[in-house]
Amino acid sequence: MKLTDRQYLVLKKIYDYLLKNGYPPSIRELAQLLNINSPRGVFDHLCSLGKKGYIERKSSARSIKLTKRAMDILSQNTEREIAYLPLIGRIAAGRPVLAVENIEDRIPFPADMLDGSADFALRVRGDSMTGDHILDGDTIAVRSQASADNGDIVVALIDDEAVVKRFYRKEGSVELRSSNPKYAPIRAETDLVIQGKVVAIQRTI
Repeated sequence: MKLTDRQYLVLKKIYDYLLKNGYPPSIRELAQLLNINSPRGVFDHLCSLGKKGYIERKSSARSIKLTKRAMDILSQNTEREIAYLPLIGRIAAGRPVLAVENIEDRIPFPADMLDGSADFALRVRGDSMTGDHILDGDTIAVRSQASADNGDIVVALIDDEAVVKRFYRKEGSVELRSSNPKYAPIRAETDLVIQGKVVAIQRTI
């Protein structure tokens, strides 16, 4: 279904806000961006965009999600290339949680955020990486690689359990460190498998 000029502007404002902040605007913030006095006017636009399949919303705050249909249109009218990364299960930030190897969705990332390339996305649970501004519910973009340098934020498997931590190699072992001081480091020897390096973070709530 075609967009009116005003509806396209609403989509563009949401998109620009996402790129700048990493999370969607609230209804009130979107009203300010559109110079609309009443949040009701914004709500009506969002309802129309939802019916046409350009956004998805939940009842919680900052829950606007641009669909692939919206991103396809927006990417045609912007110089920024969009990459769609497969969202694979969830990743633990705190306690290890089994990584479920199934594609749940495809998540749009501006390609220039991805430090060259990325292969898949994972959703974070927990608060162990808050010192690196990785929060519960964030989506991380990961480049597949089997090695890492000291200080890299990696996705690693320990006994089939997946975690996101900072990587440090020590004599005879590897240490995975949280950036939240309430979590102790995880030490591993030969049973550690690196799945990839975290190259970007997107806040979607």
